[in-house]
Amino acid sequence: RRVSKKSPAPAMIENTTIGRVSAMCLYLAAERVDPESFWAPWIQTLPKKFFHALSYTEEDMEHFQASPFRELRARKVTSVHREYVETVVPLLDKLPKEEEGAKSIFNREAFSYEAFVWAYSVITTRAIFPGLLSEKERAEDSPLIIVGPYTDSLNHGPSSVTISFDSEQQRCLFSALLPIAKGDLVSVGIGQTSNLELLANRGLLLQSNRNNFVLMKFQLDMSGDMHATARQAMMGQLNLSNPQTYIVRNGEMPQGLLTSLRIQSLTPVEFGSFDKALSSPVTLENEWRAYRLLISSCNAILNMYPTTIEEDEELLGAGQLRRGQRSAVVLRRQEKLVYESVKAWAHDAWSSLLYASAASSQ
Repeated sequence: RRVSKKSPAPAMIENTTIGRVSAMCLYLAAERVDPESFWAPWIQTLPKKFFHALSYTEEDMEHFQASPFRELRARKVTSVHREYVETVVPLLDKLPKEEEGAKSIFNREAFSYEAFVWAYSVITTRAIFPGLLSEKERAEDSPLIIVGPYTDSLNHGPSSVTISFDSEQQRCLFSALLPIAKGDLVSVGIGQTSNLELLANRGLLLQSNRNNFVLMKFQLDMSGDMHATARQAMMGQLNLSNPQTYIVRNGEMPQGLLTSLRIQSLTPVEFGSFDKALSSPVTLENEWRAYRLLISSCNAILNMYPTTIEEDEELLGAGQLRRGQRSAVVLRRQEKLVYESVKAWAHDAWSSLLYASAASSQ
């Protein structure tokens, strides 16, 4: 209802399969160049510099060390550029033809790649995506994307509001989930989003985020292990894939990863009992080998980071890092803590197993 009357965005996206975020980028880019836009006062307050994945330089990326953020950023840069080239550029032919001697504000420059990235950055860092929130934090009829004045000033963290949508009035409603005193920050939830995803998409980090995870890839040594083919067949019977990347959260162990480690650690004598691996230790010795393999894998990954947790904490305490550098150090430290928590889980699980084994033998 508040789109600029002369905006070419509606005509550009008509009868296309363009995604919602890209479509909103075109709307926002058009409103940005229109001095008479209803949204001009808000647009003038928007930043020109952002701190999400697209904003980091190659020099900044060195501070992430072995973090998967590096790969995530590379994929995002490629994805956004491909979206512009393959989806947006063909739509530029729909722009109104400029009359001789009169330059339109809605020209190709207004929808350049730089303008598209700016609009994309505004939406990904400042919009609310109700679909990512928990059921408590949103009503079923909430829109897919919410962006605009006030909503982009909400804090992110444990939610203090729930979001609903009035389709007749075309407005979003925010209802308090708990008492909010004057001057208190109003927070919108983050759902199941980890700091890795928050930094990549929104340019922010939470000091404590229970959704943080690391990626651990399991893969049999098909060339160096003479029994690898047999192990892969066992995994297939247990509906496990090889290779497989697992999401591992703080102090947790995916059952699929643990089962795969047990299969990897089987000796030929234990092959006949491989089906036990899905729900319990195959043997005490096999379980120890699986835990030892898990711990050594975590240590190998930790060794890929040039600094230790303690050294990262010293850097953070010195207070001499730029914002992008600090975010990198905070993220890589949190990742190392997850790997250390996995090692601690293995130690605790082994101790518990020994205790249970000793108790049952008495």
